[in-house]
Amino acid sequence: EPIRAQRGWEIGFVNKVVPGERLIEEALTLAERIVANAPLAVRYFKELAYKSLDMKVSDINFLTLRMYDQLLLSDDSKEGPRAFAEKREPQWTGR
Repeated sequence: EPIRAQRGWEIGFVNKVVPGERLIEEALTLAERIVANAPLAVRYFKELAYKSLDMKVSDINFLTLRMYDQLLLSDDSKEGPRAFAEKREPQWTGR
């Protein structure tokens, strides 16, 4: 059953409800926040989101852990904490 946007927000299904005339502005702001993240992490999350549509929860959990393990081995996983400690913006390499 379709639900109203406000109800979707109340139950945590959506993170923001905005008037239609502000939709593009808000979507672009969110896109900028996503793009600022490590590209590998964004790529893996997108892949997980698409693949998990037709998977059982146990398979999703397994895939999540496998992807997480791969991310931990990446250069970017070291760059994030290093940049934070050095109080600078991370320089993501996608590796």
